Amino acid sequence: MRINISWMAPASLVLLFCLTLVHFASAQDDIEFSLIKKEGNISIYERWVTFPGSDPPQAAREVKGEFTIRTTPLEALRLIKDEERLKSWQSHVSEFKVHSLTDTSQWYEYSYHDIPWPVSDQDHLLIYRLKKLAHDELLITFKSFENKALAPERKGVTRMKLQGSWLLTKISDTQIKATYRIISQPIGIPKFITDPIVRRNLMSTIESFVELLEKKGS
Repeated sequence: MRINISWMAPASLVLLFCLTLVHFASAQDDIEFSLIKKEGNISIYERWVTFPGSDPPQAAREVKGEFTIRTTPLEALRLIKDEERLKSWQSHVSEFKVHSLTDTSQWYEYSYHDIPWPVSDQDHLLIYRLKKLAHDELLITFKSFENKALAPERKGVTRMKLQGSWLLTKISDTQIKATYRIISQPIGIPKFITDPIVRRNLMSTIESFVELLEKKGS
């Protein structure tokens, strides 16, 4: 079934997006994650599920990182949105731009990723949405978004389709637990090539993210 969303008001689109994520999560949450890497207090998990909206259904890797940081949910949120500091914790990103919206709980983010051979360079445009779940807990969801004015297609660059979330939960006055989840639509590259790249990049990215926040708070 196709849903015509061209007539919907912005509030209706937000509701549709949230309902889609809830349906996707409830339908596939019985598929367990497997621990594939652990270093210090950082644990990396993954599982294979159906990429949301793929037709025909396409198996896709969902990765989850769980870790603690000596910081606050708000400071972690600030770092996620900070253009100036992005390259300090995502070394493979060569271009990054945040586009603010009137609704401060939403924003667009464009990234260009310089990927090692044999994988082609990749980019994406995402829409982020922020929700306060509790007094000390923030949920940030993100999903691919099409806007040719903000992110025109570039020759020789693969446009990624992905979605995921950050869950930032305060566990004490000086520490939070962060859960990062992301699922990307496969682009036809064998797993034996992508597996080490995905796992290495995620671990190094989280390590740099934690280091930057804890250095700021020290």
